[in-house]
Amino acid sequence: MASATDTASGARIQVVDAHHHLLALGEVEYPWIRTRSPVLEALLDNYYDIAHDYDPAAYRSDLVGLSVMQTVACEFGAADPVAEATWIQRCADSGAGPDGFVAAVDLTSDTLGETLAHYQDRPVVRGVRQPLYWAADPRKRLGARPDFLTDPRWLHGFERVAETNLVWDLLVYDEQLPDAHELLRSFPQTPVVLEAVGWPLDHSADGFRRWAERLETVSEFPNVTLKMQGLALLFGPTRTAIEPWVRRALEIFGPRRCMFATHLPVDRLLWSAEELLQTMSAILDGFAADEQHDFFAGCAQRQYALS
Repeated sequence: MASATDTASGARIQVVDAHHHLLALGEVEYPWIRTRSPVLEALLDNYYDIAHDYDPAAYRSDLVGLSVMQTVACEFGAADPVAEATWIQRCADSGAGPDGFVAAVDLTSDTLGETLAHYQDRPVVRGVRQPLYWAADPRKRLGARPDFLTDPRWLHGFERVAETNLVWDLLVYDEQLPDAHELLRSFPQTPVVLEAVGWPLDHSADGFRRWAERLETVSEFPNVTLKMQGLALLFGPTRTAIEPWVRRALEIFGPRRCMFATHLPVDRLLWSAEELLQTMSAILDGFAADEQHDFFAGCAQRQYALS
């Protein structure tokens, strides 16, 4: 009998992990580790169980049961984002991976130009991001301010990013998506990855409907793709919990514009990467082979220009 991580033909699913993190406390300073964040603790009671070194070897040890071809690491709240990117580049140069990196930026910073120049000198950097998450509940505020998407200085910073070959990872809650429409409309040539399936905060039936409507509007911008990281964190570590959201997102964007991600080491606190893959492969079982390839590997390879 084929395992849950095999295709119908019996071939092992080839995966590109489009979102994971790495930590090196001796190389990089992380303010959120030095001073505990009530926002992160509200997100997950045991979040700080991951507050330790997590290098490429430790990450690979968590991939038991997966056939991972390439990976994309994402910044993890470093005090000095350039230092973090430099360490990641050394990891990549050593052959340990990752194959791509989404680095941190502050689009309002006076040194944004210098930061982008540093990133363009580091081939592993394929994209950049800045947390914009803001909500009425202070425990949900992972962003620094509520008005970045309408701030002229921030928007000018986005113009600087658009002049590069870097992908923009968009970090907003679903209720913030309407405020992102003008940004997406103004930069149709800039590749944008909407993270965490648009992170819906309201899981009620009405909340599900509003999230789907907002996602449908964003899907009209062809330069936007959807990353499905953190599913256990958002909805719960079961197929029953995540399947309605995953299926609706696939209906809206199509598997060619969606990407698989483990969200290690965070989601490891809730389930294993193998359990995630088994669940996702079961949900996508009825999709054509090329659609499954796009979801599990192709979309991330195209969007992050992985060789």
